[in-house]
Amino acid sequence: MVKKSKLAGTVAAVAIGAGFATQPVAQADVAADVPPVGAVTLSRGLTSAPFKTKADGDRKVLYRKAVVQPGASTGRHYDVGEESAVINSGTFTRIDGSDCSVEEYGAGESLVEPVGPTTVNMGIDKGTVPVELYVVDIIPTGATSPTTLAPDPGCDIDAITSKNTNAGAK
Repeated sequence: MVKKSKLAGTVAAVAIGAGFATQPVAQADVAADVPPVGAVTLSRGLTSAPFKTKADGDRKVLYRKAVVQPGASTGRHYDVGEESAVINSGTFTRIDGSDCSVEEYGAGESLVEPVGPTTVNMGIDKGTVPVELYVVDIIPTGATSPTTLAPDPGCDIDAITSKNTNAGAK
């Protein structure tokens, strides 16, 4: 197990929070036109969902690009750790298994998934273009996947998604 000092974590947090501000340090030969540190924002999104990250022990952090093709779904599952996602393109339809409610997220929006087996959900691409999401998962080190397949919570997916589509067409 590798432990990092609090100082290293603080420096990393400050660097990230400051947009990668840099301090001059001695460098080997670096071309004058190459910046010392580069960063590219791949996507950004807004969320109004309240959330906090709680970790009881070591965690793995996964950063993933997910693509859901038109007509495809993530399947029914629950998240084993904290997950947040930014929808980069397309429209992502999320069905909450606890009450069969539907929420649609478009490009530039974010979602935060609840954790645990009582939070079954499914995402669908009902559109004509792929949904592209950038996802950050913070999962227990022993987890083999950020999600676990779950049984059908009893939502009539076809009725829910067609009703939601018809409501949006008014």
